Parts: sequence; C-alpha cells; structure tokens
Amino acid sequence: MWEKLKALSQHPAAKACKKYFGDPVQLYAVFLIMTTMYYYHKEWAWLYTLIALPISYILMRFYDFVASKRFIGPVCYLLYMIAGLYVTFMITNLGEKSYPITFFVWFLTPQGVVEFSMLYTIAIYMLMIGFITSAVYYFAQVRYRMVMQFVIMLIPLSLYAKEGLHMPALLVILLLSSYFLLMVYCRQLKENKETRLLDGFHSGMSIALYVAAFSVIAAIIPKPQFQADREFIDNAMAYSTWSDVLMNAISMFTESTDNTGVVSNNARTLYYARSNEALRLRTQTFTYYLDNDSWNTIEEYDKPLLKYEEPLTYQPRALTQAILDAAAADPAFARKYNLSDLAGTTLPEQKLSELYIYYVWYNAAALPSPTRTQNVVNGTVYSIRRSASNALFTDLRGSGAVFRYYSDTYANNTAEAEVLSRLKHDSYAALLDEAGRILQTAHPEEAAILAQAGAEFQAAEQMQYTAMQHDYASPVVSRLAAEITQGLESDLEKAKAIERYFQDAGYVYDLSYAKEAGQNIDDFLNTSHTGVCYEYATAMTLMCRSIGLPARLAQGFSMNQPYEARFRSAGQDINTNFVIKMRDAHAFPEVYVAGYGWISFEPTVPAEEEEKTTAENLNVTRWGYVFLALTLLAIGIWAMLPYLREKQFRRKLPAMEPSAAAAAAFLRMRGALRLTDSVTVCELQQQSEPFFRDDKAFAELDALLYDPARSAAMTSAQLAGIYILWQTQRKAFEKAEKQRRKAQKKSEKA
Repeated sequence: MWEKLKALSQHPAAKACKKYFGDPVQLYAVFLIMTTMYYYHKEWAWLYTLIALPISYILMRFYDFVASKRFIGPVCYLLYMIAGLYVTFMITNLGEKSYPITFFVWFLTPQGVVEFSMLYTIAIYMLMIGFITSAVYYFAQVRYRMVMQFVIMLIPLSLYAKEGLHMPALLVILLLSSYFLLMVYCRQLKENKETRLLDGFHSGMSIALYVAAFSVIAAIIPKPQFQADREFIDNAMAYSTWSDVLMNAISMFTESTDNTGVVSNNARTLYYARSNEALRLRTQTFTYYLDNDSWNTIEEYDKPLLKYEEPLTYQPRALTQAILDAAAADPAFARKYNLSDLAGTTLPEQKLSELYIYYVWYNAAALPSPTRTQNVVNGTVYSIRRSASNALFTDLRGSGAVFRYYSDTYANNTAEAEVLSRLKHDSYAALLDEAGRILQTAHPEEAAILAQAGAEFQAAEQMQYTAMQHDYASPVVSRLAAEITQGLESDLEKAKAIERYFQDAGYVYDLSYAKEAGQNIDDFLNTSHTGVCYEYATAMTLMCRSIGLPARLAQGFSMNQPYEARFRSAGQDINTNFVIKMRDAHAFPEVYVAGYGWISFEPTVPAEEEEKTTAENLNVTRWGYVFLALTLLAIGIWAMLPYLREKQFRRKLPAMEPSAAAAAAFLRMRGALRLTDSVTVCELQQQSEPFFRDDKAFAELDALLYDPARSAAMTSAQLAGIYILWQTQRKAFEKAEKQRRKAQKKSEKA
C-alpha cells in the first residue's frame, strides 16, 4: 500500500499539485482567507477559495523575490502595496456611490445587520489576501514566530465572536489542522545522532496522518457542556468601544437625540443589576419632535435643574384606593364618575420594589432608573439632581445605587385595571379635586396623595401643551391614532391599543434598514413599517399626544438579560442577576394614565436577532489615510537615512583637517564591520584583508591617528578616496559572500 501511495505521489499531476498548492505556508494563508470570506459571503466562499489558491502561489513567489533582494525587493513590495491599496480604494469609492454607508462603517458593522455589497466584499477580499499572505509568509519564512501565526488566526475567529456566531466545524478543523501543519513544517528539523529524518515521502505521510488524527479526534470526541463567562472576550472584541461609550455619555447632555444614539452593538458591560423583574430604565427624556426626525429637550422638563427630593413619586395603588374611598364616602361622586359598583373595594397591595445598580465600565452622569422611582438609597452617590420629568442625574458618581420604585406591572392587575378603565382624561382634574374635598377631613393622608397627583397631572398637561407648540404636525399620526383608539375611553385602554398596533399590523424591527435623507415618522407609519426602537417609541409618543394623552420619549436601557454575577465592592459580597451592556441602549415612550400616573410602554416589536449595530464615526476613515501617509513617510525616511548620512559624510570628509578626517573615517570603518571600540588600526587592517589590501593606506591612517605631525603624505582628499574605495570593496565582498552561501545552501538541498 505504501509503495502504491508512493508511486501515486510521483504522478505528474500529484507533483504539480504539490508544487503549486502543497506549500503549508500557502495552505494556511488560503484557509485563513476562506474562513474570513465565509463570514462575509458564505454562498460564494468556495469561489473565493479557488481564486485564492493561484493568487497565493503567485504572491508567495513574489515574497521569495522580495526576501532575496536587499534593496529592490522592499521597493517592489512597497509599490505592490501602494497599487493594491489604490485599487481597493477605487473599488470602495464605486461601492459608496450605491451603498448608504461608508466602507469603513460597513467593515466595522456586523454583517448580520447590513445588506450585502459585492464591491465592498471584493475590497475586503483584496485586503485580506494582501495582508494575510504577507503576514503568514513573514512569520513563517523570514521570522519564525508561531505565536504571531496564532494571533493572525484570531482575526477571522474574532469576526464570528463579535456577533456571537458559530464558525462551521469543518472550517474550524481545517484552520487548526493547517496551523498545526505549519508548525511542523517550520520546525526545520535536522538529523543528528538521536534523530533520523525520514525521506520526504515518509515524513510527509507521517505528518499528514498525525494532522488527520488530530482533526478526527477533535471532531468526534464529545465536548463538555458548560456556560462560559464571555465578558472578557466580548469586551476585547467589541468594536467602537470608546466611540460608543463617548456617544452614550454625551447623549445625556445634548439638546437633541435621533436614531443614531439609541442602539449600539458594543458588548461592553456597563452595569450589573439585581431585580425581581426585567425593566426599562430611563436616563433622559425628550419633549418635542421636529420634522427632521430628531427629538429636542425643553429645559424646564428634561434638563437636570432641580435638587433631589424625596419622595420622587407617590404609590399608584394609594392614589386609586383614595379615589375608591371617596366614591364609598360620597354616592353622588361615585355615580358621577361611574364608580358605584367599585365603591368600598380594597385593592391588592402594591409592594415597593428594589433595583440594585452597580457600575462596571464607567460611571455614567445619569442614573438609569425606573419610571416611577420613589427614592434613591446609597451612600456612595451624592449631589443627585432631577428634571421635572424625574430623570435622575448625579455630579459625583460612586460604585452603584439602590432604587426603590413602583412597578408599572401593577397597572395590569385586574382590580386596578378595572378602576382605570372608568377614568376619563377630560374629567380627571375635576375628579381629583372633588375626591380631595371629600376626604379632606376624614382621610387627610389620602387627600394629600390626591393633591400630589393633581399637581403631577397639571404639570403633565402643561408639558403636553408646550410640546404641541413645537411638535411636527403630522396628519398621518393623528389619523392613525384616531382609528386605533376609536370607541375606547380610558387612557390605559388607548395607550395599550397603540402599543399593540405595531405587533398586530406586522411592523418589522430591522437594524439594517437605512432611512433615506429627509424621512421621518410619516414614512415609518405610511410606507416602510420598518425601524428600530427609536421609530416605535417616537410613533407611540406622537400618537398618544394626538389624542390628548401626555407622552414623552425616554432614552436609556432595556434591562432584560439575565446574568448571574458575584463580586466584592466596598468590602461586601454582591450578587446580581442582570447585566446591562452598551448594546442594550433603548428608547421607549412614557404616557400619563389617569388614575395611575406616568407608565412606560414597549411598542417595539421583537427582533429576530439580538440588537447589534455600530456607531458611525466618519472621521475615522479620513484620519486613517492621514496616519497611513505619515507612517509611509516615516518608513521612507528611516530607510533612506543611512544612505543620506553616508553621502553627507563623504561630502564633508575632504574638507576636514587630515587628523580629524582620519579619526572620522576610522570610526565609520570600524562601525561598518561591527568591531568593538578597543580595535586598533592594525586589527582593522586584518579584518579588511578579505576585500581590501593596502598596507600603505593603513600605515598613513595609523600615523594620522596617533602621530599626525610625523606625516603629511596623505591629504584629506586622498583619505576620502581610500575610504570610498574601502566601502565599495566591502559591499561587493559581502554581496559575493551572500550569493556564495545561498548557492551552497541550494546545492546542499539538491
């Protein structure tokens, strides 16, 4: 069998395959390219691989030429690199004419959320072929560094890791096998007394069998099942880390927001949290909407102007119970507001919930808090301010905060929802006023809650009026909201109907959808029916306002990722069950519901995949070319510096004093041969004998150095001529020696 296989290996076709496609260095580069292109365009990954085989062979031979030529090789490589980058640049320019985002943004954005671009993909293919083949060749043939080869292998792996994708098992096996094969190939084993090398065929077969066994075992052995903590990997591979952090931090202080600032693909962990429920957490509110599809703040409602005061809100259950108690105390009041059958009802208890937030990555200037936060309890958070909307801000950030809040879910309690369904927005202010007068004497504590609710309702109405003066007037929004809420009377019923509409009407959550310039909420509701949380929150906010319900857009985070974490902070053991990352940035509406107060809603339809996108930074591309030009300039200067210094030295040498010229020439000659400072002229002469023999010249050099007054036979100009001749013959000798060693090595291989 071995003889048959050996004979088969001598077949011309087998020899051709080995010659053109059997180089382990080339194969490793091809598998890296294949793995990368499978991520970008898996349908045609096989075609990219076939094309990469001949291209990589040609490039490897080109790199052989570059490595063998001391001067012309690097020049050719530099020209090749410039030409490749220029062609790639032209392709990306063509792509940007028909694609909504730049190539750099497309490259950083996960491919699962952007549309396919053939021109961009070709540009990536060219860049990967040039970079991967160069890097693999250099660290295999020029500098043997397998650690660097492993780092190169992490490049395609990181593409999959940053999106949480699984690389196909076959690609993993091929990649690891080719890496192992490259390690064996680059070991450069030599035969000695303890080691006997097999001939090429047998050693090749041994390596092939070993690699095959490694691949099979790695594929079939069952893997242990465990839940890994991916925080370090996610954070290390997150793109646009600093830009996302910066954009989120800045957005808390800006006057406006749009759909570029509420979604992020960043895996960076911001907070750990402990809570008994998933929550929508607000960091900022925005009051009015403009026709350019942006939200702006109104200073007296959204900006952090007021000092923190406790409590921030009242218990919604206590408000509703007070209304029922007023109905029980005054039958006429009960009949007037259709509460007679509910008078005297005792509502279920509404517990005060707690949310623990612990900062992980950076201390935000805004505290992510639930909508109906009652108070903040933590000794490490100081100087808390709040806006009229009760968004919380802090001047000095600590390790975390504890929020006590009333959950929005209580509004869905059967008994509570029944009461809320009887209350009408238009008569709510009068209801609160009458109920307060009824309870003023017998239940002053309930009357106080009614007064607090009345003040909050009046502030909400004033905000609604102010916002409507600035809002973009949209007949599309008004008409659709009226249709959805036709026949409904209570605030809660209307808000829930609008919240359900997007799910029932088949709206789509799609991060890859790019709105055209000039599009706003009308286009979302009329034509596209596609968007992200920003569009859904904007639509519901404006629709509620159009039917008279006070509403505002809240920006913050969606805390819905369960994650068990345990750590120590300030000497205490802390356990958490939720994690909040940059990509959990979220926008949602808050609506004022008569009988309850402000409630957050979730109109955004579920996405098929986890929210992932990348913040755009158009300046990065521009600065990238600047840095590239500066780098190439620095490399060119560094490469030309020895030549320029030598030219300058030769020009100055004839003008020096003979003794000074002798000292300068001696130092440069000694340095060219890498001799120590203790070397004398005689020793320099001995080292120069293989390529330069001139006893008289060295004697004169010695005299000028150690007894300049004894001899004036050699002028500085003559010394300069001898120096130039010495350098010329040295370089010729070193070149001849290099060629001789290369020929000897080649003959030994033959």
